Amino acid sequence: MLSKWMRFLLWQPFALMCRRFPLWPFRATITEPVEHVTCIRIDNLLTRLLSRFGGGYDYAVCYLVDGSLVIDTGFPWARRRLKKTLLEIGADRTVTTVVNTHYHEDHTGNNDLIAQICKVQILAHSDSIPEIRFPGELPWYRSFLFGPSKIAEIAPIGSTVDTKHLRFEVIHTPGHCPGHVCLFEPKKKWLFSGDLYIAADLDSQLRDADGPQWISSLESVLRLKPAWMFDAHGSIFAGEEVVEKQLQRKLDFLVTIRERVKQHATHGQTTQQLTRKVFDRRDLVGWLSFGDGWLSLITGSDFSRGNIVKSFLRNADTRPDSEN
Repeated sequence: MLSKWMRFLLWQPFALMCRRFPLWPFRATITEPVEHVTCIRIDNLLTRLLSRFGGGYDYAVCYLVDGSLVIDTGFPWARRRLKKTLLEIGADRTVTTVVNTHYHEDHTGNNDLIAQICKVQILAHSDSIPEIRFPGELPWYRSFLFGPSKIAEIAPIGSTVDTKHLRFEVIHTPGHCPGHVCLFEPKKKWLFSGDLYIAADLDSQLRDADGPQWISSLESVLRLKPAWMFDAHGSIFAGEEVVEKQLQRKLDFLVTIRERVKQHATHGQTTQQLTRKVFDRRDLVGWLSFGDGWLSLITGSDFSRGNIVKSFLRNADTRPDSEN
């Protein structure tokens, strides 16, 4: 109860002020990696420092495709800068559809803004809709990093999403979280991958991650043989071999974790003890975090190695042989 009153009395006024007057001014960087695709990257000094500290990948970006489709809407702190950017490039007159690849706040944080300035339909997988329409209270660090979201109307996505020149297949790719989707354009072999990839060896995840489903999703996307991959955190890979290599690296990393969980899962040990064995990294960070990774240190274990280990434990295939 005390924490709720602290949020109400201290955090909410601070959040409202930051929406209008950010502590560090944001800048927008617009690139066009390929015809019909515009990447809108919004950051400031703080987010750049945190991104470096977080493994080198950027805060979530927005993709404007064929002038009419926005894929993910970024984090709430970027609201004013995103609005100005969309108006400057005339997107308020052309955007008709928004797709949220999943429900995390750094990908849905400006749904309401785009709904205000454009006549749009916002779409997401049906498994994501409850989380987007009725978001829970965020841990403190996510509130600080991304800001508070506002609610906007959203509808279930179909099997395809059309623009003037393109038709995207909607690929259900759970694993990073339930209801995650990728968009794939089969003629151009473009893959808008959301958080399917992020980074090949990111070992810490939130509690809603599911390792076995993530592996299955990567295997299904690899079969599509995409020639371009547009990651929701700003990495763009071109060339079928290059994209395959990155996706395979991610797949191999998760498969290795799965096999090590299966190898070391025995009776009479805690998840923390198992996580130490699975990752087996004897360094200062590992010691300080009890093997759970440095991200767990700054997120109160909300973002941790243990979460991905537990997701594999929930799968019957990871039980020790003596139990089978």
